[in-house]
Amino acid sequence: MALDTGMKCIKYLLFIFNLLFVISGFAVIIVGAVIEANYRTYLDFISSSYVSASSILIAVGVLIFVVGFFGCCGAVKENHCMVVTFAVLLCIIFILQIGVGIASYVLRKNVEDFLHHNMLVSMHNYTVDRPGIYKTWNVIQHEHACCGTDNYTDWKATAFGEAINGVPDACCKENTIGCGNKTFNKLPQQLTYINQEGCFDKLKGDAKENVTILGGVAIGIGFVQLIGVAFACCLAKSLKRQYETV
Repeated sequence: MALDTGMKCIKYLLFIFNLLFVISGFAVIIVGAVIEANYRTYLDFISSSYVSASSILIAVGVLIFVVGFFGCCGAVKENHCMVVTFAVLLCIIFILQIGVGIASYVLRKNVEDFLHHNMLVSMHNYTVDRPGIYKTWNVIQHEHACCGTDNYTDWKATAFGEAINGVPDACCKENTIGCGNKTFNKLPQQLTYINQEGCFDKLKGDAKENVTILGGVAIGIGFVQLIGVAFACCLAKSLKRQYETV
């Protein structure tokens, strides 16, 4: 028995919704793969024990792709089981995203402490043998015109700082080889050639803002997905009713 006009509209709207869902999932996978390929070494800056952002993006992209596939196939084939599966999976994603959004807003107060702690810890691993941390610190200090976590003296307590009695060359206003050596032999007023301010104050605002944006996007997309759940439930109900009358 064919679907009535109203249900046909819902069917096609659900298909279009899921087609966009599949495309967005594929796009997220590509973005995650590009980040993984090009910026893998920089991810060590936080900690190798944490799941990288690129890995999370790829996992989310795969999940979105699979869920969207169920929705598209279910809508086209008018398969009650696939449509119900899609609705259930989309509900699970919705709950997870709302959880991520709420957690982001709750934990954003701790972002600064987390960032500060990891920056101090990573300074002790600043060596060419740890290219991720080494490159990241060099890039941050050069681009943000800063040095160390709170200030340049943080390097004094690190193995690198003790070895050269100074700071990385990236702390220098003009980045030249050896310019950071013997820095701690000089008075602060003599150190006009290096950036003395710490990097934490220049990064904490961005970190907090990114967490807030993440929470907002997660909640926003989650509510948009409710539209897909509503379409799927209407279509599933219609299909079930037709199966029962056949």
